[in-house]
Amino acid sequence: MSAGGTLAEAWAQAESFTVAASVANSTTQPRRTYMRGALDALLLLKGGATVEQLLDECVQFGRAVGTAAERAN
Repeated sequence: MSAGGTLAEAWAQAESFTVAASVANSTTQPRRTYMRGALDALLLLKGGATVEQLLDECVQFGRAVGTAAERAN
């Protein structure tokens, strides 16, 4: 797995793993999802992204939760 430049790019790449993850036991799925996100964030930092960039992207995502913009994606 290579890191994209943003969390959104990392998510697009991670979507290819969704099928394999969907067969996981419901007990382990949340942990797998969490750890995959943590790994993606670390890879982005290692690839040159800054903590501020990632935090800003997370805040923007949080602000969009439940909005028409989120449902459009």
